[in-house]
Amino acid sequence: MNQYITTDMIKITISLLSLVIAFWQFLEKRKTKKLIALEAIELHQNIALVLGATQAAKSIIPTGAPGRFEIGRAEGMCNSILLESAKLYCNLKNTKIDDIDDLIANGQLDLNYRPIYISFSDSKRGNLRMFFKRIYRLI
Repeated sequence: MNQYITTDMIKITISLLSLVIAFWQFLEKRKTKKLIALEAIELHQNIALVLGATQAAKSIIPTGAPGRFEIGRAEGMCNSILLESAKLYCNLKNTKIDDIDDLIANGQLDLNYRPIYISFSDSKRGNLRMFFKRIYRLI
């Protein structure tokens, strides 16, 4: 048995494990970059639509015509941008409901936006994970 477990075999095993972990991290980083790029494009398109609707409303209002349609379109697109930015944040930070509650408690997020962020977050942490999170904060 000792002839199979040598220092050379241990070195090779550690090297292979390191290579596998590096490849896995590369794939995760690549997936994250792709997500950021797609979300950035979607946010850009929505902002362009809002800007177009705002400019159209701005040019309609001086003529005396009601610009309700353009204002409604701009408001709807702003709501879409709000949802997209919340989704992007939650996906990148891999948030839990507890994290959202912490952001609200620290004054970093308005309580009115809680339902939006909760919809893109995972369920609450268990007692064991909460214990380790508190210990990590103390360190």
